[in-house]
Amino acid sequence: MYQLLIVDDERSVVEGVAATLLEYEMADVEIHKAFSASDALAIMRKYPIDLMITDIRMPGFSGIELMERVRKTSGSTAIILLTGYAEFEYAKQALLSGASDYLLKPVNDEDLISAVKKAFQAVQKEWEAAVSRDNTQRALRENLPLLQRDLLIDLLQNRSITPAALENRLQKLSLPFSPEHSVSLLLIRLEEPFIQYEYNDRALLEYAVCNIAQEVLRDFYQIWMCKDSRDYLAVVVQALDGKDSMTGGMAEQELGRRCLHIQQQVQRYLNGAVSIVISAWGRFPNHLSSSYHHALTAYLKHIGSGRGLLLPLGEQRVMAPVRTFKHLYEPPLLPDLLESGRWDSFMEKLNLIFDELENDFDGSAEHSLEVYCAVTGTLSFIAHKSGYGLFDFFELGEPHMMAFESLGQQRLLRDKLVRLAEKIRGELENEAMDSHSRLIKKVQRFIEDHLAHTISLTMIAEHVFLHPVYLSQIYKAVTDESLSEYMQRIRMEKSAYWLRNSKLKIYEIGSKVGYQNAPYFIKVFKKVYGMTPQEYRELHSV
Repeated sequence: MYQLLIVDDERSVVEGVAATLLEYEMADVEIHKAFSASDALAIMRKYPIDLMITDIRMPGFSGIELMERVRKTSGSTAIILLTGYAEFEYAKQALLSGASDYLLKPVNDEDLISAVKKAFQAVQKEWEAAVSRDNTQRALRENLPLLQRDLLIDLLQNRSITPAALENRLQKLSLPFSPEHSVSLLLIRLEEPFIQYEYNDRALLEYAVCNIAQEVLRDFYQIWMCKDSRDYLAVVVQALDGKDSMTGGMAEQELGRRCLHIQQQVQRYLNGAVSIVISAWGRFPNHLSSSYHHALTAYLKHIGSGRGLLLPLGEQRVMAPVRTFKHLYEPPLLPDLLESGRWDSFMEKLNLIFDELENDFDGSAEHSLEVYCAVTGTLSFIAHKSGYGLFDFFELGEPHMMAFESLGQQRLLRDKLVRLAEKIRGELENEAMDSHSRLIKKVQRFIEDHLAHTISLTMIAEHVFLHPVYLSQIYKAVTDESLSEYMQRIRMEKSAYWLRNSKLKIYEIGSKVGYQNAPYFIKVFKKVYGMTPQEYRELHSV
């Protein structure tokens, strides 16, 4: 939404320009009004003005002076000058000082709309330039470690990436890894006393451990690191060109020797322990996800609560395929989807989980129990967070828990959990609609109470403590009518009522519904009702 400021010491000019813009239904524009340069500067301190339309001559502080002041504080604000014939040459000179355009008074409607659209297009291009190729490249360099980490996490989680897309991302992120090379994965776990440290201190220690690993490995390997959601440090290593002649046991011994050195250096300089699981060597990138899950299983089954251990998973130690769910633990997680209100995505993920359960774990009561606990736990979480109990959604007489022996009936489990999710969704969405209805009534009451004044979207949003864009979206979604449409409709309806039921003068009725400019009020009324206010009054007085 664009922010537009109109500045003129003549109120009729300000109201006329604002009315013309509103008449042309520029719904994505928030209009502010100022009747002096000082008022304009005060508004600009409060709102990020995209376009200012100002008179070139005002008492005490000219439009040129105002433009120069604005240029010092907001170089991105476009400026249109309003000028009379006497200042024509003055206005042309102002264009050289940075004004976007100038308009001669009295302002022609079409010229005004054309100039405003042209100015907004210039503002749009300026913002597009701000995210241009050069700036994007600069941002890419600044965020390179974060983007590299995210890509590695995607590969560890086996998220779908086409070979072409992967090659493109590797190239953009300056990562010298390719399918022709073999890689190994190190999974490092920080242990006592590191695990007792506060978050910020622990982050510094993780950084220090990564630096030690780089120092030990970098003369022999390309290195790519990240921290996973379990707080393990994952390190992918690939032999440097000229160092990749080692194969089999020799390659494993060399990497094992260096990992032992990492542990010794961490103990010596950080006074703490780390355990490291070393995967077998395999082709990039497919090897990464399986190696990662094998390493996680190794911590669970072989290292446990041990401290300072080094476990190579050579070819002889490759474990049986890990039978774990992909979709159940793949981000975004079920609780994250419900917390962000993404019910459609939640239901889609739920169906993917059950498809996986039925296709890959057919008849497995244990895996069905895993799904049941994860889904009911998520639904309990969102129910409790919303002020409900999970059992509130069970039907009368329906058992709250499924018997273990029935968990193998995966179709029954699916039907029950989908039905439970839909019940909770329905209740929460009904509650949200009630909340939206109360919001709409509050907004409409505010508008009706302030009809005689200039009402802006920002004023309404501040009244209901919401962001203007969000409020506008909610209002349109619930009522199928924009706020500006509602304000004009209610103003016209009130005007028609007073014309039929009072002896107020036309300009008085216009003033009561927020139109301080009587000719403009007559113009709008005629556009809506097809006749002037006086004709309408005479028609209904018969």
